[in-house]
Amino acid sequence: MNTFILRWNPAISSYKMEEHKKICEQIKNEVVFYNWSVREWENLHAGDAFALLQVGTENDGIAMIGKFISEPYEGDSWRKDGTKIHYADMQIFYACDLDKKRSFRAVYFEKKFSDIKWHGGHSGEKLSEQVSEELIARIDFALKNTYGFESSKFSDFLKNDNRFLPIDPEEKKQELLSMLAPYNPVVHEGDEDGWDWLWNDGEFAIEIKNPSAETEETSICIAFEDSVDNWFTLYFDDWHETFKMINREYEIFLGRLKSILNNEVYILTAYDKDSG
Repeated sequence: MNTFILRWNPAISSYKMEEHKKICEQIKNEVVFYNWSVREWENLHAGDAFALLQVGTENDGIAMIGKFISEPYEGDSWRKDGTKIHYADMQIFYACDLDKKRSFRAVYFEKKFSDIKWHGGHSGEKLSEQVSEELIARIDFALKNTYGFESSKFSDFLKNDNRFLPIDPEEKKQELLSMLAPYNPVVHEGDEDGWDWLWNDGEFAIEIKNPSAETEETSICIAFEDSVDNWFTLYFDDWHETFKMINREYEIFLGRLKSILNNEVYILTAYDKDSG
């Protein structure tokens, strides 16, 4: 397992301080997913750890910790300058407002971890194995002594890899329906008319309509198919691009889906589906 240092300057980033403070509260009660750009993406893999450093402020320090839940993928730059960069999806373990919480400010880390640039640098820097182990141990210490995290260590969170656990289709279906309730999902099972590609017992598809479309085209179809080794397939039609909502809501939506489905997700366009 590697550890990557991500960096965030609220003054120039598309991720604003208001959004960060919202996540700091959200993480107390629910699982939170996000994504971030990674410069040294060639060395990153699902399961690697990250520490997001807040830089360029009066209270620089560790604003967020967690682990990556996807392999790197290419996307349009958050700078909206026409370039492509690499991102990775991540699950957040802890996030804090450094204006209020002192224990994760850089001043308490930079003496011991002088090799880390605490006030600038690129986002996505891989640490050496030794520095990685020492930083994770130091974070565990800070969490336990400052916030009373007795039974929930960052190091334990990183060791827990549930991405390849066997899938219980019925359980996953209910989780998906609960998550997708705001989108009015429709369940199709067996070989219903128009769904003859669901031909095994136990197979199902959850369909989400495009609420803004003039036609009745399907926006998203999440299909469980025994014929694909009990993996889920995520189908999109041409509305895929417009489904990428503002403030990265699409990435968060997809991250939640991947978590429910143990990260075993194929993403295909409608054309891929029609061509078999």
